[in-house]
Amino acid sequence: MTIFSGSMVPAALFFLAVLAAIPGIVSFMRNRQADEDVNRRLSRRDKESPGEPRRTESRIGRAVMGFADNAAPAEGAEVSAVRAKLNLAGFPQKNAVSRYFAARLVCVVIPQVALLFSLPYLAGYPKYAPVGLSILLVLLGLSAPGMYLDSKIKQRKQAGSLGFPDMMDLMVACVEAGLSLDAAVQRVGEELELRHPVIAVHLRTLSLELRAGRARKTAWRAFADRMGIEEAGSLATMLRQAEEMGTSLGQTLRVFSADMRQRRILYAEEKAMALPAKLTLPLIFFVFPVLLGVLTLPAVVMLGKVLPSQPG
Repeated sequence: MTIFSGSMVPAALFFLAVLAAIPGIVSFMRNRQADEDVNRRLSRRDKESPGEPRRTESRIGRAVMGFADNAAPAEGAEVSAVRAKLNLAGFPQKNAVSRYFAARLVCVVIPQVALLFSLPYLAGYPKYAPVGLSILLVLLGLSAPGMYLDSKIKQRKQAGSLGFPDMMDLMVACVEAGLSLDAAVQRVGEELELRHPVIAVHLRTLSLELRAGRARKTAWRAFADRMGIEEAGSLATMLRQAEEMGTSLGQTLRVFSADMRQRRILYAEEKAMALPAKLTLPLIFFVFPVLLGVLTLPAVVMLGKVLPSQPG
């Protein structure tokens, strides 16, 4: 008798799916009562339309969104790390963390349910194959949202690095034309709306912080942290040093802009120098066999026709 009989495999997979869903369900049940108390107090204060229920969204939609909002822990180091990654990926919304944890839960449970219904089609495979496939799907479901965030962060960083020299050129032009640094930030953000929207969003946030009265060095450091690229950090450090030492802002920005242009040229040269090394393996595995066959096959055919055939 085997350890897992044919009838025990579906039950085991269903148990794994339920076990993976337990943390989100517990968190949902823990926070649902508090949300109901808050909504009850708010409804008591709403005297404009008494007795009229809200019909802007369905009950199912409210339940789904409420589950997503309550499926994540409210505080902790993990939440802070996830929020930082979401900000770098371009999801600064307040409920982005809860949606991320809800997405992880869905990516774990849905494949398990699909595997449970596809068990009759896996009858010809070994008995331990569904269990191994279930474990693999759990690991993929847990890592898929993180991989998506990493790809978004990489894309945004590349877009920021690509448009940073253009931003610096426009910043130098605005400052040397007589605008202050704060006004130049707002103007450059408006100019980069279409060509570099990622940088434009960060500049708009920076402009709002400066207009709200935040210290300039603190606002620029927060701008560098939101962009997450080396160039932004260097710019924030340079502006802080220029403000402390009293140096010319226009000249400082011009030197930094020239350095950004030179860095872009060096980056392009580095990519060009790495191209021959990257083409070596494709040439060896794909081009060279085809070329060898084209050169040698006619000779082989001609030799087969010229040489006399040996009797068997």
